Amino acid sequence: MPGTLFVVATPIGNLEDLTFRALRILREVHLIAAEDTRRTSKLLAHYDIQKPLVSLHEHNESRETPQLVERLCRGEDIALVSDAGTPGISDPGQHLVAGARTAGVAVVPIPGPSAITAILSASGLPGTKFTFMGFPPSSGQEREDWLSAIKDEVGIVVFFESPHRVGRTMNDVATLSVDRPIVIGRELTKIHESLVLWDKNEALPPAGDAKGEFVVVIGQKSVAHKDGVDGTEADRLFGLITEHVTTDEDAALRGVASLLQRPVKRVRSAIKKARILKRRGEEA
Repeated sequence: MPGTLFVVATPIGNLEDLTFRALRILREVHLIAAEDTRRTSKLLAHYDIQKPLVSLHEHNESRETPQLVERLCRGEDIALVSDAGTPGISDPGQHLVAGARTAGVAVVPIPGPSAITAILSASGLPGTKFTFMGFPPSSGQEREDWLSAIKDEVGIVVFFESPHRVGRTMNDVATLSVDRPIVIGRELTKIHESLVLWDKNEALPPAGDAKGEFVVVIGQKSVAHKDGVDGTEADRLFGLITEHVTTDEDAALRGVASLLQRPVKRVRSAIKKARILKRRGEEA
């Protein structure tokens, strides 16, 4: 009887974020296929797990997949892990998963930490719909096409970037995303974690000694109504004020203005316009 391939999400920084189920699976499988065996060894040592490791990264995945699929077909259970987060999401793993499925082997996802959902949850931006664009190409036409896609995307965009390229990429993105909020996450869940709403008129937060990638969220493009009201911002502010208001609307306005780093007068005006738009919509 064939074994099972478990696609296991691992912590993106803080080792305490490993789920109970992932911990059990890592202890029970016969073998762990890891993007970087050195990184995974630290995680296993933290939880006192001793299992055979095999390296499976972007440069050897095609070569190693047949042997791993053969072991799965012989009845061995294998856990697939990346350096951090979920395998196959801008990380190796796709070839092994596809090979296992082709061979009739069961593939079971073990969900867990994700830098994408982590930054969206703390960004203050709506997470109902977004586009994930992975890592930007380093140069050439592929990079130009990637930047053009961001410019054309109306909704929220999330992408990763490495510390040594983040400055260049953010300068490029800033010229394409005028008037769109940009939230930058660095070292998420780690000791030096930072999450900032970036003012494009200010210098980019320095990468410093950061080793992990940056995670960037670009807010949705504003849609102007015929009467000149910025509908996207107005709707968002109206939702926030509704959530925060209790008996003191002025205090709620100040709180939301502080949260968004916007003048109270601008927030008050946007709320007024949002209410007018909402009333018009209800009357229509």
